[in-house]
Amino acid sequence: MNADSTKSERWMHVLLYIFGLLLITEWLRPVEKLTDTGNILIFIIFVLFSLLLHYFGIHWFVRFILVSAFILIAVHFLYSSDPFLTFKWLTGDLLDITANVSNMYEGKWELLSNPFRTLLFFVLLWLVTYLIHYWVTVRRNIFLLYILTIIFLSILDTFTPYDGDMAMIRIIIIGFSMLGVLAMLRLSIQERLVFSGGSFSKWAIMLAGMLLVSVLVGFTAPKFASQWPDPVPFIVSYSDKVTGSDESSVEKRVGYDEDDSSLGGSIEPDNTVIFYNTTNTGHYWKVENKDIYTGKGWVSVEGMEDYISFSNGQDLKDIKEFEIPEVLKTEDMNTRVTMMESYSHLLHPQSGYLKKVEAENGDWFKYYTNMDKYISVDEGSKPLSTKEYELVYEMPSYDLADLRKVTEQDETMDVLMESNTQLPEGLPTRIYELANELTANEDNWYDKAKAIENHFDGPEFSYSKEDIPYPGDNQDYVDQFLFETQIGYCDNYSTAMVILLRAANIPARWVKGYTEGEKSIYKGESAYKVTNNNAHSWVEVYFSGLGWVPFEPTKGFNGQMDFYNSDLNSENTEETEQEDKKLVEQDETQTRERPDTPENEPGSTKKSVLLSQNTLIMWSTGIILCIALLLVVGYLYRRKWLPFVQILRLKKKTGPYFVQAYQLLLKQLVRAGLERPEGQTLREYAAYVDAVYETNLMQEMTARYEVMTYRGDPEEEEWERFRSDWETLMKKTSS
Repeated sequence: MNADSTKSERWMHVLLYIFGLLLITEWLRPVEKLTDTGNILIFIIFVLFSLLLHYFGIHWFVRFILVSAFILIAVHFLYSSDPFLTFKWLTGDLLDITANVSNMYEGKWELLSNPFRTLLFFVLLWLVTYLIHYWVTVRRNIFLLYILTIIFLSILDTFTPYDGDMAMIRIIIIGFSMLGVLAMLRLSIQERLVFSGGSFSKWAIMLAGMLLVSVLVGFTAPKFASQWPDPVPFIVSYSDKVTGSDESSVEKRVGYDEDDSSLGGSIEPDNTVIFYNTTNTGHYWKVENKDIYTGKGWVSVEGMEDYISFSNGQDLKDIKEFEIPEVLKTEDMNTRVTMMESYSHLLHPQSGYLKKVEAENGDWFKYYTNMDKYISVDEGSKPLSTKEYELVYEMPSYDLADLRKVTEQDETMDVLMESNTQLPEGLPTRIYELANELTANEDNWYDKAKAIENHFDGPEFSYSKEDIPYPGDNQDYVDQFLFETQIGYCDNYSTAMVILLRAANIPARWVKGYTEGEKSIYKGESAYKVTNNNAHSWVEVYFSGLGWVPFEPTKGFNGQMDFYNSDLNSENTEETEQEDKKLVEQDETQTRERPDTPENEPGSTKKSVLLSQNTLIMWSTGIILCIALLLVVGYLYRRKWLPFVQILRLKKKTGPYFVQAYQLLLKQLVRAGLERPEGQTLREYAAYVDAVYETNLMQEMTARYEVMTYRGDPEEEEWERFRSDWETLMKKTSS
């Protein structure tokens, strides 16, 4: 074989490696879309690096060292905060690998840490690059990988939210290009043909032309309608038949749904990402409110024609409906919302006042005043899905002193009272009786609302998304929750509070939207990630002169609104000033009474005694300072040693110690810098802790803790069950 043929084969190998890299990239794209995996680029670089080592024929041992070094360095930069040059991280990584290998051996797959999972993913990609090398250089047949890629993406496109239309087009181009180059390579080797640059160019032009014609024909040619039914509904319906599911027992998935006419039933979690937002401070996001309660659920008030139109980027300050009450203190805020799902409605901040909306593909917006809902529309007033938009708004703070001044409706609230105190005919009498009982001792709307809100903190109410019944045919949804089941999720709590408020003749409405989500990174920028699991409902109460004020009755949730009391602040200020004056007077008196110079007594005996006293004082002072220094250092670094003291203290304890140990863990997490933000639920906080320490131990312990706390279950053997997990987390906080 001459030099020309060898050179042409090398170039064909280069092309095949490039096509192989592109094919692997198509496997990685869905991973980024469907999971929480980020930094996909580093995996693509790793695949490229491995293929280059194969292409240049690097010795296997050297290749092993280089690839292993790449993986360890990549895992370090992704997860470790230790300085790279100190190499302390290497010891930690090796210990982490050893611990995770032990977990794998014991079958504890759920305990594998995120760094170790990433390591396994790198190893998998390493094996795939070897297979590409083997299929290209040895077998010279890439057809199997090509078919597997098509099957993989077809399954994802069918059974997941991933859209594989463009991926299939790319695969057609990549796959047929690879097949064409491989055919040329086989001819070159088998027939010992030498392809010049001109011949190769002609081959490439013919191949490109064939691909172009194929793609164009595929796009423009008439297509048959679907010949086979969609398999997903069939599979779901078949599974329902097998499990004997009926309409009353089918579990719903958590998330936004326009139909709220039939509330109740269990809901399954769903971590599908709905949107990201870049606000500095997390808060609830509102979609709409509903006013008409039917006894089974909520429906929208009639009059969808009542809306206000405004254009993209328009300043809303001159529109009456967007005016901010003068008594409210507000904070200017802005955020960018990036939607991952297609909705025509706009997310807007809970109780915030919009000043401007700027969308990439929006022309006009409609604001439905009855529903407090924003819709993006095109020039023909048809709903338009807006993928990204920026909001400029003001978030209010509410003065409790002003809220407590509202004791009844004013003359401007007749229409509002009619629509927001609506109750269905035949509402059980005991709901009215409970509302009157809860509010009897309060003389203003705010304290009455808080009394009703606090009612749901009682031990008789439990938060759960499982085993939640639907109301019977002749049963009211709220009545069932308040007096019979007393277990449910946000829809139960928020609906019950609205109905109790209305029964007390206080205007209230039911609100739907999302909680703040969790801190994340999106496109290299800090952002809040909001999933279907953050879908939520809460309550708004109208106060004359102040507007709609949110309340949060659901256990474990906080509405994250700012409240302050101007009366209390002024009283505290006066008391503080009086105390400061007293302290100043005391200091001046002590200064006047203090002698200017110490007394000096003559005599050798006196001097020796004084010297010994000075020596004693000096040594005592030194010892005290050393002890104080040790105490300060020990206090500052208490998160390092205190967990081991707690572990030793509870090492041999048996019995009901789980709740106590869990509370000690919460305090230790605060010392470790993982302070729970105000308004964050315990479950969200547990997920955040597990994300930091790459475990799922905190979530398991939290789930059990909530059950025991809210449902009142006995501890039984929980301490023995979770002792090892608790010790593991305590040790992690000291690292």
